[in-house]
Amino acid sequence: MVAETDSPAGCAEEVMDTVPLVMRFMRAEVRRHEKTASSVTQIRVLAFLKRNPGASLSGVADHLCVTRATASATIERMVRRGLVDRSDNPNERRCIVLTATAAGEEHYRRARRVAQAAVAGKLASLPAVKLRQIVEGLATLREAFDESDSSNKK
Repeated sequence: MVAETDSPAGCAEEVMDTVPLVMRFMRAEVRRHEKTASSVTQIRVLAFLKRNPGASLSGVADHLCVTRATASATIERMVRRGLVDRSDNPNERRCIVLTATAAGEEHYRRARRVAQAAVAGKLASLPAVKLRQIVEGLATLREAFDESDSSNKK
């Protein structure tokens, strides 16, 4: 059932009902194709580090909605696999700086290609007008949530 979409509450309901469906689908496809590769959590870390090179462990923990200890264990596994570099922060001794390695970046690109191809397959039967509507709607949603846009920060 489609919610009342001309109100913020109705639109929010549609977003909250739809985004998890799409994410579940993409995660399943990545898991299916990348069986011996990273967990979805590790791919999320790589995506975060791509957008936030030099991020802290706290930043990763916040992004994943996990404790610092859990994030630390994830990062340790990724460092051992050569997907992430961990170094001391030159400005603050107690902090570390995290960056994706070349292998980590390539791993992320492969996972993203798998997910993108799977989503494209799902959308292939839609007419061009529907595809344009989806792209326009997502562009609007991105604008509303873009954290780099200072007008969205309070």
